[in-house]
Amino acid sequence: MLNLSSILKKYRQKKLQLDSEKKVNEEILEELGMKEEESQKIELSSVIKNDAQNDDVNAKEARIIYDELLAKAKDIYQTNFSYKPGLAKEINSLITKLTSSLSNDQKGFLRIFLHDYPSGQEYLCFHVVNTCVISLIIGISLGYDSTRLSELGTAAFLHDVGIIKYLDLIYKKKILHEEEYAKIKKHPKTSLEILKSAQGEIAQDIIDAIMQEHERLDGSGYPQGLKDKQISELAQIIGLADLYEAMVHQRPYRNKFSPLETVKLILNNKSAFDCRIIKILIEKIGIFPIGVLVRLNTQEIGTVIKENPRLPLRPVVNVFYDAAGKQLKDHKLIDLSVNPMIFIEECMECVGPPQKK
Repeated sequence: MLNLSSILKKYRQKKLQLDSEKKVNEEILEELGMKEEESQKIELSSVIKNDAQNDDVNAKEARIIYDELLAKAKDIYQTNFSYKPGLAKEINSLITKLTSSLSNDQKGFLRIFLHDYPSGQEYLCFHVVNTCVISLIIGISLGYDSTRLSELGTAAFLHDVGIIKYLDLIYKKKILHEEEYAKIKKHPKTSLEILKSAQGEIAQDIIDAIMQEHERLDGSGYPQGLKDKQISELAQIIGLADLYEAMVHQRPYRNKFSPLETVKLILNNKSAFDCRIIKILIEKIGIFPIGVLVRLNTQEIGTVIKENPRLPLRPVVNVFYDAAGKQLKDHKLIDLSVNPMIFIEECMECVGPPQKK
């Protein structure tokens, strides 16, 4: 026998979720100066076809380039590092390769970026490579030429080099005391000292970006408390990429934030960042980025394969586990923009069979 009160309760719960989601969606679009318009029709058949043809190739290329950058980061981000002639040229070669690959396809890199840092490994090297990837995605979207992209990528790759003098602090499993945090805030100046011997090899715009990436438009940043146009655009891009990357990954003293939580926090502090750069970050990386694993309110699990820019909370999801935790033989595509009663309930921690209750 049908339980009418139970049905009505479920309906009210879904309606509350939809009302809340609509409000958040409107807030995001309003903050970005966008109007909610009808989403462009998505040809799901073309999504499947393109993914099947390109994903394996893109994933392999992305992994090769990412690992090359990671290896170079591990050479640099260690306590005994000192700049040696020719290093800038080596970094530039890697940045050129990364930029070329990102200009063709970004999904492979975003999927790597979304993964948790490997267990038992120090996170700093992964952080700087990920920050470099995000910064270049934003730079490409801004229409930067190859020279500017090279400067942006190099600055992003070296943005935390000064922190190697404070590794004992950044790997602490407890929140830092005020005096410890004050030491950490010296790392931009330490970066400048480390890179002094690179004069002539590293452009001044790169040095400025490294020094200023913790500065904020509203003057709340450090080390100089610069404001507005005093801060280079490269530094603004890297600063936002650095914050986003750090928040969506775990740190020794805290758990990670979901992409949605991270975007909300950034928008709550939008005076610190250029809205144009925030808009590109959300459009290109997304609230639910391509490749992220999600659980729907139906308890089905799948990955986001396409975003709806005008409805950022309602992407297209490729479902491959049913509500009972059974792997589907044939995957199911759900476009949340045309399925109003289905919504994303949570981002999942890792890819794998869901745990049965």
